[in-house]
Amino acid sequence: MRCFALCLLAVCLHCPVWAMGYLSDGTDTVRFNMEVLAKESRDGYECRLVEYNTDSSERVRAYLLVPDDACQKRCPALVLLHDHGARFDIGKEKLVSPIAAGAGCCRNSGYAAPEHTVRSSRQWVEKNFDGAYMADSLAASGYVVLVSDALYWGERSSEDARRWSELSFGELGDASSECYREPAALKDTVKALKDRVYEGQRRIYAEIASDGDVWAEKILRDDMSSVALLAGLPEVDGERIGAFGFSMGAHRCWLLAAFCSRVRCGAAVSWMTLKEAADTTSASSLSMVVPSLREKYDFPDIALMLSPKPMLFMSGTQDHLFPENVVREAFERMQEIYRISINEKDPFPLQTEFFTGGHHCGKSVQARVTNFFDWYLKENMP
Repeated sequence: MRCFALCLLAVCLHCPVWAMGYLSDGTDTVRFNMEVLAKESRDGYECRLVEYNTDSSERVRAYLLVPDDACQKRCPALVLLHDHGARFDIGKEKLVSPIAAGAGCCRNSGYAAPEHTVRSSRQWVEKNFDGAYMADSLAASGYVVLVSDALYWGERSSEDARRWSELSFGELGDASSECYREPAALKDTVKALKDRVYEGQRRIYAEIASDGDVWAEKILRDDMSSVALLAGLPEVDGERIGAFGFSMGAHRCWLLAAFCSRVRCGAAVSWMTLKEAADTTSASSLSMVVPSLREKYDFPDIALMLSPKPMLFMSGTQDHLFPENVVREAFERMQEIYRISINEKDPFPLQTEFFTGGHHCGKSVQARVTNFFDWYLKENMP
């Protein structure tokens, strides 16, 4: 194992990743033209709905959370990357409490997220995050936080996904509403919509491929744009930017940390495996396929591109998607790569940990992630 890692390390050291032709970071040429569409004062921070360019042809919406004291000092910042979960009607709302009815607005008076989006968001966060909106918690503790929708999620999802959300979480799905209909009357329609949205992943993958691009690389470039946007904000200390993700968001996180020099550290929860154990046939795998990397590397080899950057990887001991024995072997490979590529440090920049539980990012995991970021972005600055 040590010999194999050394060989891979030698290849990477003598052939920079950008030169391999895998990806190109063109974010420095993007004019973001960010616009604030709505804003809401919260406890110690402000939540803003913003819109900006990710490239010359596309604008996306995101939530930008800014601490109240950011006008007095530049703050550390985080890009939070949402999960997959086969739930496409929400994206950024998996990590940020949506701006609901009653929020003040800069452009469209009375703007509010649709009620079905608010309900869907709350249900998702209760299920996967112990009811805690992680972006809001981090903003309240002093971080500027940006959370956008990946392509095919949230406000970048399909009409079928929006219709599914309306039927599942809107008035028709709300038993307290006068418009409520018995679930049996909606079951077939809801299932058909859900199936179409799920299989739609194959369509979008093929459409992007027909244009000579890769879905996962498109998502990564968008995430890089989010980091570049953050780095240029007057409230942000551009030397103190980190990234976090859960599940697919973790996959996005370690790719972003590997290929974006602006990201100083990253925390990835519940996504690491080996190629031999990975599911490569389902539609849900397509948004995470980077063919040029998968052809030559196994997943833990991303450590070759991450080292010596501080990273935290966590996984549940009962995770049904990422079995402990497989993840443990992947973590060992990553540790070996870090050990042979850098001098010994205390604390060691790669931290790999298991927590008791399944595919979940509960409050105890969130607290561990926050402590990690506090150390590297607040306390342990050079």
